[in-house]
Amino acid sequence: SLDHAMWFHRPFRADEWLLYDQDTPTATGGRGLARGHLWDLDGNLVASVVQEGLIRQMRH
Repeated sequence: SLDHAMWFHRPFRADEWLLYDQDTPTATGGRGLARGHLWDLDGNLVASVVQEGLIRQMRH
């Protein structure tokens, strides 16, 4: 991980149902960006996350 951040938008209970949705809008030049959203049962966005990672090819 090169960089990551998390934002809490409203109070929520971690012991109740939550949906985590994640996508990767770009991955190029040895770097990838992942972003995610956390939703409660009522459809409210409760948190957002982003993470930038380094991508390297494995050597055999």
